[in-house]
Amino acid sequence: MKFTYNSGQRPLDGYTLKRGIGKGGFGEVYFAVSDGGKEVALKLLRGNAAVELRGVTQCLNLKHSNLVDLYDLKTDAGGDPWVVMEYVSGDTLNVVLARHQQGIAGDLVKEWFLGLASAVGYLHDHGIVHRDLKPSNIFLETGRLKIGDYGLCKFIGGTDADRQSQSVGTVHYMAPEIATGNYNKQVDIYAAGVILYEMLTGKVPFDGETVGEILMKHLTAQPDLSPLPVEFRSVVAKALAKDPAQRYASMGEMARAVEAVAVSVKTQPQPTPEPKPQPKPEVLPQVLPADPSQPRMTVLPASTWRTKVAELSGSLTLATMLAAVAAPTWALLAGYHHLTDISSFFFQTVLICWSVLIPAKLWAGRKGDPWMRRLTMLVIGAVVGAALLWLDGWSPDPLSPAMTAVLEKTPQRASFLGLNPMAQLASYLSYFAVMFFAVRWWKLAGPRRQFRVSLFPILAVTFWSVILLLVPAWQQMGPATAGLIVAAIVVQVVSPWEGPWQPVVRRVRPRLA
Repeated sequence: MKFTYNSGQRPLDGYTLKRGIGKGGFGEVYFAVSDGGKEVALKLLRGNAAVELRGVTQCLNLKHSNLVDLYDLKTDAGGDPWVVMEYVSGDTLNVVLARHQQGIAGDLVKEWFLGLASAVGYLHDHGIVHRDLKPSNIFLETGRLKIGDYGLCKFIGGTDADRQSQSVGTVHYMAPEIATGNYNKQVDIYAAGVILYEMLTGKVPFDGETVGEILMKHLTAQPDLSPLPVEFRSVVAKALAKDPAQRYASMGEMARAVEAVAVSVKTQPQPTPEPKPQPKPEVLPQVLPADPSQPRMTVLPASTWRTKVAELSGSLTLATMLAAVAAPTWALLAGYHHLTDISSFFFQTVLICWSVLIPAKLWAGRKGDPWMRRLTMLVIGAVVGAALLWLDGWSPDPLSPAMTAVLEKTPQRASFLGLNPMAQLASYLSYFAVMFFAVRWWKLAGPRRQFRVSLFPILAVTFWSVILLLVPAWQQMGPATAGLIVAAIVVQVVSPWEGPWQPVVRRVRPRLA
């Protein structure tokens, strides 16, 4: 995504921007450092700035360990308003739920929900309703839950002119009474019930093809409680009551109900099952908050090494199979009929695919310097070039039996393979090194890429591989071009794909509406 400002610029006096971290309907968020060295998030307000400013102003002096801190409101030289806020470096709840699509264990739900209820209850005690509670507004950092995005906050019972016209919240978490302009604290309790349902099951209680269909279900349909653990059904049912008067009177009351359910589940005697082999359960790391009086949060791991190895093994195997199909197809289209050409293309494609898939899996989910990754791929490309030349029968001695056999089987390569062996080696190493450096190959295997198979990286590989053939030292690398292009397709096909986050991934900031 393109941001208004670049790294190093100082649109707001006293702060230096480091990078953009998200944008949406209300503006853009940047990671910045103050002149004194304080890391902050700066939010540039653009669309609907008046609504955002109203919500932020009401919450500017609130302090709670489970709320994202708001530091100040400032205006730049161009008159644009900025919000200076706490920089949060953890995942949002929707990111975690996307990794655990069957829901979270009940004891973890208790810990997460107590932090949520504590923060929302604090807002309610100060006469403020959040109005836009949802997983993408809930952050986790060093084991502590924090709620952000105050853009839609407003005083309970307020009478602003936009009360009836301003779109509030997100449709999956929207209480039925919002359609009538009722924005009291019961809308937060309803949204909390939806979030509790989603944490337990991995999906929202009401979904549909259109916004209208989802809204109608909120108004008329009863939630399907069967996917929930039995102990939680009555809690969620009360929170999702159509009539606000039938819901919990406060977030504290709902939190006590959730806590009581979790305790009863823990103390309930369990029947003794018949002995049978059971897999060892995965132990999730737990992090205690700094303040013992606050609820303890648990951070879920992104994925285990076992999962990564299994995914990588499947991708490598499938890449080999697709290369086996592509090799004879390429030979037929290119007019090559010798088995040596087909096998050479097969091994070339497999080696390139494997050389991309393995480091891409190691880098998955990690932040890193793209230039360092490019340099790493450059080294890998040089190794690939050397390996492919060796597979072609290269030898430092042009008169060796191996080289002689290659020249006899593929006389069309004699002018290249029979002249200067060291020049051949340098040509192969440099060509593949440059190709691996010029293209961000690891992006082709990223699970959060925009499309499963995108035409743009294929065109990029085609462009660079053809352009490099104009260099005299690389004019004999024509057959390698097809292998690189096919590898760009195969890598995308065999790599796991989850699609981009919806809404836009927001890892380290309050949500942008």
